[in-house]
Amino acid sequence: MMAEEQTALEIRRVMKNRRATQVFGRTVARVLEPGDLVVLTGGLGAGKTTLVRSIARGLGVPASVPVTSPTFELVHELSGRMPVVHADLYRLASGDDLAELGLLPRIGTDAVVLVEWGDKFAHELGTDGLWIEVDLGENERTCVVRGRGERGQALIQKLSTLLSDNPANTAD
Repeated sequence: MMAEEQTALEIRRVMKNRRATQVFGRTVARVLEPGDLVVLTGGLGAGKTTLVRSIARGLGVPASVPVTSPTFELVHELSGRMPVVHADLYRLASGDDLAELGLLPRIGTDAVVLVEWGDKFAHELGTDGLWIEVDLGENERTCVVRGRGERGQALIQKLSTLLSDNPANTAD
């Protein structure tokens, strides 16, 4: 069972199993459009990549395409209904390293950009988008979604409406 708390600025979801996380990720994907940025934060093993995989599947990346953490490659580009750029910035030390990846020019263009460990580079990435904090508890995973900037606020509103209007999005 997923519990939810919603405010104008954030959505909090508590998910009891992997299936609930998958449903939530696919629901997030439904509000995303080309140019959107989603930053995922949380500790090691919290489930950021699991959530990214679910969002990517919701964006049409086929199940036959592996969606894994690009920890060593740093950036993966995937094809779905629109391009999906998945970055893992855990190993980067500075904004100079970030500039060399070619990630920044993709934000705001034809792709949805999903960034793990992006909080380390909030200034460089900008704050206009969804920021999802993932926390793994003993028997559940909690996601807190915040909309930052004008686009982020629009996305959080759409997501809030989808989650409250569709009981199927609360199944576990």
